[in-house]
Amino acid sequence: MPADQHSTTDASFPILIGGVGGSGTRLFAENMLAAGLRTMNDINGAIDSVAIALLFKRPDLLQELDDPARIDQLWTIAESAILGGRKLDGEQRDLLKTLRKVPRPMHSPWWLRGRVRWLVQDSKNPPSSGRWFMKEPNLHWPCPRLLELRPDYRFIMVVRHGVDMAFSQNQQQLIVWGSEALGEPDVPIDAVHSLRYWALVHRRFRDVQAQYPDRVLTVSFDQFCLAPERILRHILGFCEIEATPELVTKCIANVKPPKSIGRHLDEDCSIFDPEDLAFAEAYMDQIQID
Repeated sequence: MPADQHSTTDASFPILIGGVGGSGTRLFAENMLAAGLRTMNDINGAIDSVAIALLFKRPDLLQELDDPARIDQLWTIAESAILGGRKLDGEQRDLLKTLRKVPRPMHSPWWLRGRVRWLVQDSKNPPSSGRWFMKEPNLHWPCPRLLELRPDYRFIMVVRHGVDMAFSQNQQQLIVWGSEALGEPDVPIDAVHSLRYWALVHRRFRDVQAQYPDRVLTVSFDQFCLAPERILRHILGFCEIEATPELVTKCIANVKPPKSIGRHLDEDCSIFDPEDLAFAEAYMDQIQID
């Protein structure tokens, strides 16, 4: 998807965007495009860099996160695709062939083969210039290692209230990661385990934020919808993007709180673990931007 012709930033560091599925990450990707940043060619309607799913959206990834060389190997392929001029070598192509054969929830072998073709082709393209971003919700899992491996990267974690998320129809991440992350075989896809997964992810990410306070921004989607201009200016400042009147107007023009905000208030929340409930409330208060 092409970016606007006139960028409003002189900064060069890339921006990664992630969050539990259904958190509203698309809105933040749209803001990056409006600001003149570019992204990968292989994207879906939600502006997800879908080839990243081939590389990282698989339960066995959790066993690889402590191996910097492995994460670097995978991420170098992603960089080759977005930067161009870095034709993949035989070892990298063999790795893609292996990954496309790994059974996984949500994606068919046919879909995975398509991602391989995009990655191989885009790495052959002429080198691309201009600042870039990648948005793929599941990037929150490799985020700590990527920040370690790429000291110039910054990460935006988009968050919606965990109990609202528990009652969402979008439970893709629980399906993909639930059993491995929660250490329970055949995790039920229900509200209780959805909140448990959400709490695990955000407890972990709270530590990432503490480790990289200048390179990680955690943003409440709910707060953004209620005070879009103020929160947008904070986001643009974090990204070192000039908040011109034109850009601000464009980014907030269609922002409005969805009806799903606060939906848990009409639900029976006694089903949840009290610790998960308490964490969700405390965490949403903690990440409020003044």
